[in-house]
Amino acid sequence: MLKKNQLHQVKITDLNNLGYGIARVEGVVVFVDGGVTGDELLIKLIKIAKDYAVARIEEILSPSPHRITADCEAFPRCGGCSFRHITREYELILKRELVESAFRKNRIDAEVNEVLTDGKLLGYRNKVQYPVGEKGTVGYYARHSHTIVPCGNCLLTDPALTPLAAFASDYVRDSGARVKHIYLRRGAATGDIQLCFVSPDRTLPREEELVRAAREAFPTLKNVLLNIHPEETNVILGKEVRCLYGEDRIEDVLCDCRFGISSLSFYQVNRGAAELLYREAIRRGAEAEPKRVADLYCGAGTIGISFAKAHPGIAVTGVEIVPAAVENARRNAAINGVDNASFLCADAMTADLDGVDCILVDPPRKGLSRELTQRLCTLSPRKLVYVSCDPGTLARDAAMLAEAGYRMGSVTPVDMFPRTGAVECVTDFVK
Repeated sequence: MLKKNQLHQVKITDLNNLGYGIARVEGVVVFVDGGVTGDELLIKLIKIAKDYAVARIEEILSPSPHRITADCEAFPRCGGCSFRHITREYELILKRELVESAFRKNRIDAEVNEVLTDGKLLGYRNKVQYPVGEKGTVGYYARHSHTIVPCGNCLLTDPALTPLAAFASDYVRDSGARVKHIYLRRGAATGDIQLCFVSPDRTLPREEELVRAAREAFPTLKNVLLNIHPEETNVILGKEVRCLYGEDRIEDVLCDCRFGISSLSFYQVNRGAAELLYREAIRRGAEAEPKRVADLYCGAGTIGISFAKAHPGIAVTGVEIVPAAVENARRNAAINGVDNASFLCADAMTADLDGVDCILVDPPRKGLSRELTQRLCTLSPRKLVYVSCDPGTLARDAAMLAEAGYRMGSVTPVDMFPRTGAVECVTDFVK
């Protein structure tokens, strides 16, 4: 019988997306923090649950050939990365296996392609949202806690945002402003920079001085924003934004289209990988030679407008429930001279989708609701293209679509978040 604080010698047989190696002791699954497939370890049990245990490494007896020395001082205390201690080659193999495993658990025989990557491992994040601690300290939350681990030079973040984070942190410390998060964005292709403070207050101390100093220090700064968020929730952003300087908008170029992005609009954090993902989705949708495409959860219109510009003979209708994002999308269509894309501010469950013969969905992590899946099946488009940020919910939804008579094509994973356990996917379904 396993007991807390016991020592055991184990061999790691697998690695999950959270960075825990998996072993077995007396038939019980043990999750070993920092273990790598192939490691031989001396471990100490630190938690005993009903059907599993958690352990930490006491000694690496024989390291895995996949193990490397982590290149970040904050790893693994910071909760941002899972895979800084393994080779890049093994990370890509592992992510493909994670997708395959998700479909096996749902009893779906899926053909999973190799993971697409643009090869960029450092500085790919064009958006960061730092929690703010005492005296303006910024960083990321440690795993399973609200303890802030300082990450002044995060290897994932666009390096142009690092000095801006330090500037914002100094302002919060010196001014005594009540700030929950510091939210930064940069257009990777344009260089446009956004500085946003998330605060329960409607004003910040010394606003004019803040704006003047920020503009002097950062010439490509397009705006300084105050996101007003008095509620105590796990949601980072509130719904109201004050522009202290500029307008609530920066621009970037994606799939040969120019996009304006408001602070409340969704935009992929990795531009290079997003282009791979979107071009794959557009290719699959266009194969059906549709006349009318619906782009659900369209956000600022990035996929839909890219689709419409690449295929001017196809009408694209974007559907989004957030009014600011819909306004953003309409403006983006005009900027790109795209007249075959229109946008509805509506719930996907009630939007007018009659006559649509191809539907593209890019849902949040929770995937599609059963009700929306049933509606899509009732609409019976010739093709459904599914962009997913969670292989688990994609596999679950694929099982429901299979029950309704849809056949799934191959699944293409895309490495949107290198060195983390997340992986995006795109696939398609035909009746």
